[in-house]
Amino acid sequence: MPALNVEFSPEEMDRLRQRAALTGKSLKAHVHDVTVEEADRIAFVDGAVAEATRVLPGVTERFPEGLR
Repeated sequence: MPALNVEFSPEEMDRLRQRAALTGKSLKAHVHDVTVEEADRIAFVDGAVAEATRVLPGVTERFPEGLR
């Protein structure tokens, strides 16, 4: 399975360990989940922006200024 070696400052590692403990996950599982969730979030936002860009011209045509 592919892996990634990422360096953190001691302060960053401490914060990550604290957050992992709060979620009841191992540090490895926490960092994995946060990283994948952030990538998914960015993909979702990019998709939403693309969809808004696609439909916005039709909305502005159907609902003129003052009716939006």
